[in-house]
Amino acid sequence: MEIKENELIRRLKRFEKSSKEVLRGIGDDGAVVEMAQGSYVLVQDGLAEHIHFDFAFMDSYYVGKKAIYVNVSDILSMGATPLYFLVTIGIPEHVNFKQINRLYAGMGKAAKEFNTILLGGDTIETKRDFFVDISMVGKLVTNRYLGRDNAKEGDLIGLTGQLGESAYGLSLLQKGAKAKVSNRFINRHISPKPPYSLWKELIKSDITNAMMDISDGLVIDLERMMKESRKSAIIDIDSLPMPDVLKKNGLEHLALGGGEDYQLLFTFPPQKIQIIENITNKGFPVSIIGKVAKGKGVRILKNGKVIKPDIKGYEHFGDHL
Repeated sequence: MEIKENELIRRLKRFEKSSKEVLRGIGDDGAVVEMAQGSYVLVQDGLAEHIHFDFAFMDSYYVGKKAIYVNVSDILSMGATPLYFLVTIGIPEHVNFKQINRLYAGMGKAAKEFNTILLGGDTIETKRDFFVDISMVGKLVTNRYLGRDNAKEGDLIGLTGQLGESAYGLSLLQKGAKAKVSNRFINRHISPKPPYSLWKELIKSDITNAMMDISDGLVIDLERMMKESRKSAIIDIDSLPMPDVLKKNGLEHLALGGGEDYQLLFTFPPQKIQIIENITNKGFPVSIIGKVAKGKGVRILKNGKVIKPDIKGYEHFGDHL
């Protein structure tokens, strides 16, 4: 970094947005915010260089957008809307101010899409790799939190969007493709905006029992939901929404365990299926991929037979499962 910390903070202060609820923002030991009564959701998620992104094919602007999106996705999954966030960045010598400025521009663009406000954070020096870590606060807008622990036996399992787009986009980048947002798969990887409008439809309908986002892969994340709910899931691979290119090239495993889809996985009572059909009739992409049952784990069916996937998803501190 070619400038010192105090100058960096001075320059980054321009990304602060004014709000009557924020009494004190960037520039002090802490931020001060007036908050209404209610229940709040707090999440934290970070992106590390060479783990979640690589500057070789991902501009820092999109790293910034993605850092916001992955945290917003967690907030939405709990049944809340995002309000405020704090950012910590770790800056190694090879990262310059232009990259940091573009990072914050990307965060600002994504934050504006969800009306969430930057309050401050921290800047630290690192020896090797860059990282960005965000803490975000959201206000619950549902009668109770959603989350992973309320799936009911007999519930149907719904899924927004398509699976495997991000993982396939990453594979294209790793093979030398240019990071063009015009490519839907690459765009989904570098700019995975959560399905906010569709989420609003689900929340308005008040039909969801459990919800989470798919960050590490469908199978591993569904297993996590079932473990928290003390239930099991049965899904049909033929019901999974995925791009035709995956099916044509034998890449279905990217839909099952590719990860970084940031689509919403949710359960709902079967008697409310008409509400889901009404939502899909409005043009929103929702698929029914299975059901919740007694027991443990996730069973995947293909042509009526249980299969074992090549990979379940990504888990830190280990290999792909």
